[in-house]
Amino acid sequence: MPVEPAVAVGIPLLVMVVEASAERVRDYWRVQQKIYKYTIENYDMNRRSLLSVTVVGVSSLSGCLSVSPLSDSNRPFSEDPTGEWTQYGADGANTFSPGVSAPSRGELAWISEAFTRWQPVVSDGIVYMTNFDPSNDGSVIALDAQDGSEEWRTTLNATGDNGTVIVDDRFLIAYDAELVALDPQSGEQIWTEPISGFEFSELLVADEATGTVLVGSRTGIEAFSAANGEKQWEINMVRQITHAPAMYDGEIFVVGYIDDTPFLVAFSLEDGSEFWRRELEALPESTPPVVVQDRVFVSENRVLVAYDKETGDRRGELYSFSYDEGNYEIKGIAATDGTVYVTSEDGVAAIDSETGTERWRRDAIAGHSGICVGTETVVLPLRDPEIAPNTETISALDRESGELRWNYSFDSSPNVMVPPVLVNGAVFFTASNMDGLGALGNVSADDS
Repeated sequence: MPVEPAVAVGIPLLVMVVEASAERVRDYWRVQQKIYKYTIENYDMNRRSLLSVTVVGVSSLSGCLSVSPLSDSNRPFSEDPTGEWTQYGADGANTFSPGVSAPSRGELAWISEAFTRWQPVVSDGIVYMTNFDPSNDGSVIALDAQDGSEEWRTTLNATGDNGTVIVDDRFLIAYDAELVALDPQSGEQIWTEPISGFEFSELLVADEATGTVLVGSRTGIEAFSAANGEKQWEINMVRQITHAPAMYDGEIFVVGYIDDTPFLVAFSLEDGSEFWRRELEALPESTPPVVVQDRVFVSENRVLVAYDKETGDRRGELYSFSYDEGNYEIKGIAATDGTVYVTSEDGVAAIDSETGTERWRRDAIAGHSGICVGTETVVLPLRDPEIAPNTETISALDRESGELRWNYSFDSSPNVMVPPVLVNGAVFFTASNMDGLGALGNVSADDS
């Protein structure tokens, strides 16, 4: 007997009732209704679109739509990817805006042979990844960014969550109770230092100007020198830190709890002394603080709020994805050139960072893993029936208009696991239906 659509939607809902709060269950139900509504209302349109696409030439398809089987994953990029993504949020300020140009097409070039579920970092044409998992050997692996071939591998016999960063000619890995520095060219271990603990992959961040590395945890923040591993200072006043601290011009901005009350706190990068603190209505659910020249952006009670970087004064509520009973959770924030890009289960929008004025919005379901912004393009996981019905994609939208430039559509409906990593000419990602690191971009002409 076929399963009714309502039953198919209800099965994962029952699981979430056990694992989530009532509010999150209601959010999930609204999203499932949206998916189901899109499926029914757009069935004929999608079928006609699919038929029309079928008769379009391959040359027309390559610039817009890519649906590549995962087995066909052994093609090099047409040119070496350049540019850097050296840590979780692309830079110490968590802007998710690395100042690079996305590829003009989203073809699947290669998938690493080595297992990973973690976000990579990229520098000087090398992709650095980990395969930490109980079923693997806990190694750090360097891959050639153009073709995915393995350059070196260092086994640490580690498991569980881990974070990586490249700074001061060191490749650093935080995991469990250790911070390890490797030579990025050879993988040779340079130094190892104990840390208080490590639970979330985004809690390792670095300041490029000073070579200072911060390790966050539920008990506070520790600062180390990337050059030699020397511990510089430690604070434990702010606890339950689960989102990456943001750094800008010698200051650190952290969201966490002080005596069971949520706060945004500014510290000195030099010695950890406090500049100011501001009580929040609630901590961000999914996003770290993002810093630009004069503002700190925080998702507070599901609303994008701006704070003055120097004083901590609340500058105003800028944007939310609203429905009749409240707001959808903000899943991703990226900032660049006077514009903030935000995502939720209700859409993706570009807004003015001063006024909150909406510059464009696309009504679709953005993936939970976040967003990255290139010089011309916004790249993110997206479920949009106008792009690909009933499946998640990695899509590139025009930065000025929000119009689709290209997308990679999965054969099934997986989750993109981590924020896509963008460098010049390539997008790197992991997904729940694949065991390795995937690379999207323009493949060599002979392999197109």
